[in-house]
Amino acid sequence: MTIRKFAIASMLLLAAGCRDEQVSTTSVETTTPPPATQSSAPAPAVSVPVGGQPMTIAEMERQRFDENWRKLQSFRSQEAARAAQPAQPAQTQPAANITFAKTGKFSETMDTLNPATIDSMPVQVPIKGDVQGPSVLKTQVLLDRIRFSPGILDGRWGKNSEIAVYWFQQQNGITPTGTVDEQTFRALAGAAGGSAAALTSHTLTADDVKGPFVTIPADVYEKAKLDCMCYESLGEKLAEQFHTSVDLLKRLNPGADLNSLQAGASIEAPNAREELTTDQPANIKDIVVSVDGNYLHAVGDDGGIIFHAPTTVGSKYDPSPNETTKVTGISFNPDFHYQPTLFHEVSDTDPEAMLKSGANSPVGVVWMALAKPHFGIHGTSDPESIGYASSHGCIRLSNWDANDLAHMLKNGTEVKFTDTRVAATADSSQAQPGK
Repeated sequence: MTIRKFAIASMLLLAAGCRDEQVSTTSVETTTPPPATQSSAPAPAVSVPVGGQPMTIAEMERQRFDENWRKLQSFRSQEAARAAQPAQPAQTQPAANITFAKTGKFSETMDTLNPATIDSMPVQVPIKGDVQGPSVLKTQVLLDRIRFSPGILDGRWGKNSEIAVYWFQQQNGITPTGTVDEQTFRALAGAAGGSAAALTSHTLTADDVKGPFVTIPADVYEKAKLDCMCYESLGEKLAEQFHTSVDLLKRLNPGADLNSLQAGASIEAPNAREELTTDQPANIKDIVVSVDGNYLHAVGDDGGIIFHAPTTVGSKYDPSPNETTKVTGISFNPDFHYQPTLFHEVSDTDPEAMLKSGANSPVGVVWMALAKPHFGIHGTSDPESIGYASSHGCIRLSNWDANDLAHMLKNGTEVKFTDTRVAATADSSQAQPGK
């Protein structure tokens, strides 16, 4: 699941995205059966008009540091509410003894990311802008562990990490800026249990190295011949297991051939949270999706954020400003139904195809159907693309975030939308930036 895959225009399934994602629970690989509290019936077909070209890597880089999210209504509303309320004490928790560098500026690079010394290195703050290195990775791991997910753990800062920090600060009585200072880092470490360890030494099990591994062809009909849309390599599987990229795993394990590792071998990896494998309902009142902000919140009965994750919503998906729908069914490891009549790019007379399930499926490892016809929340075959505007897709999350959210949800949970591309009023002050 690489940027390369995301950029290839010939991958019709991804280009089509949510135009028609028809899924069923028939599956070659099953991580977990459909839970008893969730619907085990096949999810309905999903359809939404899409168009345009897949995003280039250059555009993804531009969006990574785009600050326009600060102008969106959901953030402006928070600023207004905070200004109207008396200052609240920070709800920080005790954290382990953390040493901070006294340089006053951020000078780390990825070349300073040494697995043997990363956890003993002083933390450099402030973390903001186009920076990367050990302190960024430490922050991302802490966010991941407390379910304020920054998406992929890659040691590079950007808006996914920044927005996650903003909402963590807002929830914990810290002035929300999105910038990591000493107070914010200590609070993150406290919320994560007091430890700021960025890495874990993991001994591979038989399940960790188990395949099958397949080569995913570009042609949809060749895909349909596969027994599963599985991982293409062990390196790809391990990267997703630890919520990171193959490139970072290689950097953390120099000299190791990730694709040839056997059970019993030890690797260094980000200290990511363990995935949920059974249902753990979390008193989620509703889901709030920021369409232009590229994030999703699971909100509790008290209004607090239980789960935050970056998401990508198809650019043609324009829910009304006050639209509310609900979750109607959850299917793990769904198959994908390809229907040419719903694709601009191909002839209507082309045959249909059914793609088996797997992590490289266009809908990833889980499908959360919505009452809004033909829409859903789902995983992805390309976690590095999450959090950026897109010309395709429904409401996509990384596979690990989608999996955990699905295990926390119940059928009937309301899903609301904010920062929609349709202006809420005729008042231009309420319109979204650039819209």
